[in-house]
Amino acid sequence: MKRKGIHVPTIEDTVEISGIETLHPGGFELTKRTAEIAGLKSGMQVLDVSSGRGTQALFYAEYYDVHVTGIDISEKMIQSAEENARRSGMTNRVSFKLGDSQALPFLDNTFDVVINECAVGIPDDSQQVLNEMVRVVKPGGRMVIHESIWMKKLTKVEKDELSERYGTTPLEREEWDLMLRRAGAVNLIAEHEEWSKPEKFWKVRKNRDVTHHSKLLTLPERLVTLKRILQKHGVKGIRKALENEEKFFGAVLDGKIGYCLYKGEKA
Repeated sequence: MKRKGIHVPTIEDTVEISGIETLHPGGFELTKRTAEIAGLKSGMQVLDVSSGRGTQALFYAEYYDVHVTGIDISEKMIQSAEENARRSGMTNRVSFKLGDSQALPFLDNTFDVVINECAVGIPDDSQQVLNEMVRVVKPGGRMVIHESIWMKKLTKVEKDELSERYGTTPLEREEWDLMLRRAGAVNLIAEHEEWSKPEKFWKVRKNRDVTHHSKLLTLPERLVTLKRILQKHGVKGIRKALENEEKFFGAVLDGKIGYCLYKGEKA
């Protein structure tokens, strides 16, 4: 779904503007589970699609002894990821490349595992993202994604509004399943009940075990973020960011939006 600008800055925009090291709903618990069902083993070649600041790529390389290539469409994110790799002394195990998840700059059958953590629904064509993930993984290799899902039956108007406030597009569980199959994934496994619990959803910070959204940012972090939003979007931007936060987190607490982890294989 193309954003119309009505609800900018979205939740996703605000996270990027903050510059704060974050993960995604479920935090490192979900990243660890991702690595587990992906079957990461020493020496594997792993692609981290939409790798952001490189947090997950570094985690995979350090704890599973794999070689990770991260790709992201944001030059700023690539620069941040490369700096994080240098600080961690991991430049021999991870590398980052600028590119579009809808047109991955790699040959067919290149990687043992391809992972996308929380970013399939951000580009305009989510199906193409999945198609590309399947294309570049080796036969018998695994693709793992986790994405937002609708937990209740909502009208199209409700879905469109929440999607624009979020900055990504949740889908029905069955829709993600169908799209993965269309891309060529087989032997699908989906986990959603655990990751849709609000207490799991709020755990998005690397070093903070939080159970409610009001604690996701410390007060100083929140003030810095609001200042940056003011500089970029003005007073109306601050109002919209706060409104989006209230509406979005309300939808999570109401059980309208959840999260699902999917694993598939390439035949």
